[in-house]
Amino acid sequence: MIALVTGATGFVGRNVVKALCARGMQVRCLIHHPGREAVMADQDVDVHYGSIGDPEALRAAFYNLDVVVHLVAVIRESGKATFHEVNLRGTENVVAVAKQEGVKHLVYVSAIGAAADTRYPYLYSKWKAEQAVTGSGLPYTILRPSVLFGEGDEFTNTLAGLVRAFPVVPIAGSGKNRFQPIAVDELARCVAEAAGNAEMMDSTIEVGGPDHLSYNDVVDIIAQTYGLRRLQLHIPVPIMRPVVKLMETLLPKSPVTAGQLRMLPVENITQLNAVREVFGFDPRPLQGNIEYIKGIGALDGLRIAIGLMPKHIRDH
Repeated sequence: MIALVTGATGFVGRNVVKALCARGMQVRCLIHHPGREAVMADQDVDVHYGSIGDPEALRAAFYNLDVVVHLVAVIRESGKATFHEVNLRGTENVVAVAKQEGVKHLVYVSAIGAAADTRYPYLYSKWKAEQAVTGSGLPYTILRPSVLFGEGDEFTNTLAGLVRAFPVVPIAGSGKNRFQPIAVDELARCVAEAAGNAEMMDSTIEVGGPDHLSYNDVVDIIAQTYGLRRLQLHIPVPIMRPVVKLMETLLPKSPVTAGQLRMLPVENITQLNAVREVFGFDPRPLQGNIEYIKGIGALDGLRIAIGLMPKHIRDH
């Protein structure tokens, strides 16, 4: 079976490539920036260069395929990389070319909370992309994960930077909004098991870890991993809005965006047994499985707080 992965060198993509290879599939990678394939030097893969914004490049890569795993997305907008252009239009391009080339199965990784609600532009763009997938006529599987953790992630590493840098950790709102963190390699396992699996076709599957954790809980787990005691300072959202707007204006990459602030009321959870019910295994909890954050020193934490994520922590 031949599978093509878009976004193959990203945080999720490199794990998905490894999981597909482990299942004995021939893997083809669509890579936007030549040279990035170096992160997969230990995998036997076929490399094609191109962008999901370029249908001709897609056609050059989408030949003799059984499965396309579409991962490319942005969670924050930057320049021309908008939710509309990347998350929606890019997916529409992938769907159109996959249909033209007779792809047998399209696996799309979306997000828990994707919905027809324009108040949340990121989640709305993912929902619109889902509609492009489900309306394509192609056999499809949509996976909707909660937040992901693992070496090189953005979620825990950003919070870990704040925990390392400050004795008091600022938190927007009550911090009671809930997440269900799932390890990125276990999401990749789910993707690989879904690829080409007829029993999972034409379905949308939500996946998450074994715990429902509040934002406060996650901060506590990170502090405990470091063996540190940290106070939490809860700042009302109306006060945070102008602060976040200022950070987005002044910092290279703000630790939090206005869009993420707006999404605070959206619960990022699913059933606790979701992975076991569909994929037959129990995912690992966040607690005890984020030792990689110990690579973040105090100076790294300060750099993260001002929007300068060190490359040795997150290289994409």
